Order: sequence, then structure tokens, then C-alpha cells
Amino acid sequence: MSNSPYEPSFDQGHVLERMRGTRSHQHNPAAERAREPAQRHTMIAEAAYYRAEKRRFEPGHELDDWLQAEAEIFSLLH
Repeated sequence: MSNSPYEPSFDQGHVLERMRGTRSHQHNPAAERAREPAQRHTMIAEAAYYRAEKRRFEPGHELDDWLQAEAEIFSLLH
């Protein structure tokens, strides 16, 4: 496990990958947990990290990564 403050520290895999493909009428435990602000923040941080990783952490896109991650998490939860 990494000690970097910028890397996600999920032991159970990527939360977004587990949530993708679920239908709104199905039971979605990850979405239920994400109603808590701290969990939502963690999910957004993880999504932003993976966006940055895809572009090899090129600086100057951190805000865009965060805002796009927020939109992605919001759409998955609603």
C-alpha cells in the first residue's frame, strides 16, 4: 500500500468500477454509503486521481480533474 497522499488507498478495488453498470432500481450499497460527505469526497478524490494518472500526472489540470470527477460521481449516484 502506498503512503502517497495523492494515491487512493482502497483495499477493495476501484469504487467507480464497482458502481458502473448498476441500475437505479437495483440495490447499490456503494451509492448508499456515498450519501455521507466524507465517502463522497473520497470517491471524487479517487476518480480525480485516476483521471490524472491517465494523462501521466501532467501538471495544470488538477481542477479540471476534480470537477470532472465530481460530475461523474454525481451522475453515478443520481
